[in-house]
Amino acid sequence: MLTFIVPIKSERVSGNWLEFCNLVERTFKSICNQTDQNFKLVAVCHEIPQIKFTHKNIHYLQVDFEPPVRRQSESDESINKRREIDKGEKLKLGAKYAEDNFNTDYVMTVDSDDYVSNRVAAHVNSSKGNVPGWYTKNGYLHFEGKSFLFATFKFSYLCGSSVIVKPKLLQYFFEVDPILFFDHRLTVLDNHIKLRPLPFYGGIYSMANGENHLMHVSNIKKFNNHKGWLSSEGLKRIVAKLRNYRFRFITKTIRREFSFYS
Repeated sequence: MLTFIVPIKSERVSGNWLEFCNLVERTFKSICNQTDQNFKLVAVCHEIPQIKFTHKNIHYLQVDFEPPVRRQSESDESINKRREIDKGEKLKLGAKYAEDNFNTDYVMTVDSDDYVSNRVAAHVNSSKGNVPGWYTKNGYLHFEGKSFLFATFKFSYLCGSSVIVKPKLLQYFFEVDPILFFDHRLTVLDNHIKLRPLPFYGGIYSMANGENHLMHVSNIKKFNNHKGWLSSEGLKRIVAKLRNYRFRFITKTIRREFSFYS
């Protein structure tokens, strides 16, 4: 069985709690749209999100440690690090809860504003536990409010909703990178445990939705325009992006598979 672990940030650090809860609700709807209903969803949170959607497979695990509220005069680097740690600790607790209570075979990390293919649980459950795990190589990027997607083969490098492993293997993703407390980019663990790529597009990364703490609008502009688009570096980045991303229309098939609705 597969358990989706969704870390939920605290109301105390959310820019708009009700809008954030709307994002959480659509993520839950996407996850629970699985063709194979043999799964669980563990939402790890300080406060239970205010949503109307319910499902028999959703379980809430509330934590009591202090949320990463911004301190006076705290730098962006410091607060981002503490937010990453908060998210990572929730992933750890969620995986342990799933293992202790459901005897789950695998856990998948899902950010609270992303979408997941409805084929994931069926594919994972069909492995019978004989695979260490998978990473979502192929996926889509979506800028909030836009009527199109970008397809990419670098999804696991960009998005945290991309790791599927046996619970005991989750430990290898923590404290590897000085910036990312949880390094979702790994595809080889402990130098010899190789994850397999999912053989289909596995997720949609929601960007610039107002609640991303790293991929908000100003950061996206900064990351993609270091020295101006007409500089040599800027032109090289454009060429690289054309190789890595492909424009996609949002079809009825994509909407059904990812429960990708307003």
